[in-house]
Amino acid sequence: MPSVKKSILQVLGRDEREFKQGEIFLVKDELVNIPDTFLDLRGREYHRRPVVILYDISSNANPNSFTVITAPASHRTDLKRESDLICLKSKEGFKRDSLIRLGLIQPFLKVDLDGPVGRLPDDQLLNLIALMLYLLGVDLRNNE
Repeated sequence: MPSVKKSILQVLGRDEREFKQGEIFLVKDELVNIPDTFLDLRGREYHRRPVVILYDISSNANPNSFTVITAPASHRTDLKRESDLICLKSKEGFKRDSLIRLGLIQPFLKVDLDGPVGRLPDDQLLNLIALMLYLLGVDLRNNE
């Protein structure tokens, strides 16, 4: 009977996992909102798309908080924009060179995320944080 209770709680959106900044999860591609795409999505073959957890906040570990904030990733590094971060493939991170699309930050239900399947290496995580600050207009340089 516990498995039935767990599935009901999952249907309600409850998830016991802890989600940490820089972790990579997979989500059904059709759940990802990409409004700036110029591609004709009719006939597109959907897959599971990697997303990166952006924030280390207490709600990421709270099973009563149903969403996490993520940025989707793409292997199409040729389509890089100013708000994208190139991450090179690594053993612990992405399986191939990818873009983290910070211009497409979006929440996902925790129960819709599979993984984690990887984690950004420390240098890539620091670059991600630096780009997020830059996009927010924060200048951490010492202006003496």
